[in-house]
Amino acid sequence: MSASTGVFLLSLTAVPVAYSLNLAFQLSWGHWTVFLVGVGALAFVTTATYFIVKSAKHRITDPWFYVFSIFAFTSVIDMVIALELDGVIDNFVTFYLKEGELYLNTAHGTIINYWDGTGHYCMYLMMVTAIVWKQSYREVALYWFGSVMVSLLIFLPGNIGGKYGSEVRASYFLNVPYAILPFFILIQKWNEKPTYDWSPKQAPATQKKSIWRRPLDLLFILYLIFATLFSFLRVLAAWQSPFGLPKTYLNDYEPYFKDPVLYPKIHAEVYWFYYVPCYLCSIYGLLYPGKSWIPDLTLIHAGASAQAQISHMFSSVHSRTPYIYRIPYSARPLVYSLNALLLIVPQVMAWKFTYYPQFFASLKSQSESSAANGQMKAKKGS
Repeated sequence: MSASTGVFLLSLTAVPVAYSLNLAFQLSWGHWTVFLVGVGALAFVTTATYFIVKSAKHRITDPWFYVFSIFAFTSVIDMVIALELDGVIDNFVTFYLKEGELYLNTAHGTIINYWDGTGHYCMYLMMVTAIVWKQSYREVALYWFGSVMVSLLIFLPGNIGGKYGSEVRASYFLNVPYAILPFFILIQKWNEKPTYDWSPKQAPATQKKSIWRRPLDLLFILYLIFATLFSFLRVLAAWQSPFGLPKTYLNDYEPYFKDPVLYPKIHAEVYWFYYVPCYLCSIYGLLYPGKSWIPDLTLIHAGASAQAQISHMFSSVHSRTPYIYRIPYSARPLVYSLNALLLIVPQVMAWKFTYYPQFFASLKSQSESSAANGQMKAKKGS
């Protein structure tokens, strides 16, 4: 059995572990006990992962293997939480929802658990498999970083400032590893060389083309301008601006921004303060060639957009959202279309810029690399 298969099977033990702990916690033992049991569960997964590594056929030296194994286990726990919140299953994590993280009993808490149990779970298994096969997982890691960090940017402040702010308990700090470790992974993977294959010979000719001769890039710029203006409209609506258009949008199209849980309001603020600078940087990179950081930025942006838009769109119509804050049926075609653009276009941009990065290639580094290779060949010849 390969180590990646071992991590997959280990993650599935989250289901019986959650059920067993729920039976043990039929009587309330307090939120500190719940926190300590959570820490103990993570220690159990770490120990089990250690034995998986020791029994692997091939040596595993990447320390992130342990991190992704633990996160895969918690992703299955999150899927169990989401299914219980929606009434699909019962008495698996009831104790945790009462004594642990009460703010998960919201539409936003439900949807982000679904995303962690599906999207993030697949990414963890992909990265674990890549580690076992000695392959690069740089692009997946960048995409995952964007997804998990925007989730925390909205989730953690919303827990403290929303209507469940007075119910924050010790289990809140179980999210700390998710807020710290991704930055170390980002630094390491950002400094690695990209693995995609492309012809550098095409870069000079591509970079000589103006934006008018690159119709797809022109469409991306038009989208980025639209996304900036739409983000401005949404943040004004979330702030309940008295101006006509934001007020109309808030009342008639997305009243979800008025939900006292604060997640939708913070969602709009994150778009304005974090996404809009990314939009402007992308426009700059599309107009001026040689910005080699653009493909990586779009990967992070694509992951962040996937998580943010899926959680926002589904939460706004979820049964746990009060009816008065849900998107009206008459407005859903327009609102879904606008929000779908914020979801889909970043994925297309990431694909295009990652696999066809000629316009963003640094010709200076290319020439220096070619010169170095030439010198090495000359030395070997002499």
